[in-house]
Amino acid sequence: MVIGRLRSDDIYNQVSAYPLPEHRSTARANQAAMLYVILYFEPSILHTHQAKMREIVDKYFPDIWVISIYMGITVNLADAWEPHKAAKTALNNTLDLSNVREQASRYASVSERVHAQVQQFLKGYLREELVLDNFPRLLNCLRDGNVAIRWLMLHTADSARDPNNKRLRQIKDQILTDSRYNPKILFQLLLDTAQFEFILKEMFKHMLSEKQAKWEHYKKEGSERMTELADVFSGVKLLTRVEKNENLQAWFREISKQILLLNYDDSTAAGRKTAANSGFGRGSRISPEVLITMQIIGDLSFAWQLIDSFTSIMQESIRVNPSMKGVADYSRKHVYFPSKDHKASDPRYH
Repeated sequence: MVIGRLRSDDIYNQVSAYPLPEHRSTARANQAAMLYVILYFEPSILHTHQAKMREIVDKYFPDIWVISIYMGITVNLADAWEPHKAAKTALNNTLDLSNVREQASRYASVSERVHAQVQQFLKGYLREELVLDNFPRLLNCLRDGNVAIRWLMLHTADSARDPNNKRLRQIKDQILTDSRYNPKILFQLLLDTAQFEFILKEMFKHMLSEKQAKWEHYKKEGSERMTELADVFSGVKLLTRVEKNENLQAWFREISKQILLLNYDDSTAAGRKTAANSGFGRGSRISPEVLITMQIIGDLSFAWQLIDSFTSIMQESIRVNPSMKGVADYSRKHVYFPSKDHKASDPRYH
């Protein structure tokens, strides 16, 4: 029953944070790790149930084979499932060199594109209006960046290659070549993405704190404008070529009343009703759920141990540019590494 639920359901409810198909493996990563562990309690599935294992691999491991199971502990499925016939066979398509090349090349392109975008945003282009008008694009940039960082860090790690296993060496070398792997560039992408994510979070926290005040302001302004338009057609305020029209006057007054009746607690629906008012429309997009989504996307707990491999790069960067120490400290604070207390209360880590 447990394996059945893990195979079919979105237990951790993270797919909604990763709506794009190319991010599905990351969206299901925590569930995939749990499924990997639980399968050892039903070894017959690993050994003989080829159809089930093929279904599991196609859903959870079509483009990943190095996973993090807990506190940064990583497992290479190519090695772990070697003794298990059904599991090993099911993984063949994922480990095919053409697929390895495709994934490595894809993440190389994604990381280069995202890094350029992030650096552009960090140059000072992040203003409130831009964030509100382009938030889906900014959030997709964060998703792409974090997914690329995750894939590259896991699949280029030393733990991803057994020096005594020829096939694993070949796969790892293929990844390093096709991804044009450069640990310094990857580390800089990690720092820049962390800074970008932090700035976005702080901006949204600020906008959330001011949301109700701005809502009331735009509500009052919208009602007053409708009243003014109603007065234009009353025949009292004469404007060139505007004749008295009692129907339009009544209509605008009714809209003014409807605006005053709008409820802040249902601001999203109200925003749809008042799309003409840009203040209402923009403000209605801000919700605490955005911060939750960003928290999920920015989860770097998989790199709890892998991050140590970048210590020498960080130290060298600080020697060359002492101001990097502030950036490194800044990123350590704001890249999401769950605390032990958080892990104790978070079902994803049970």
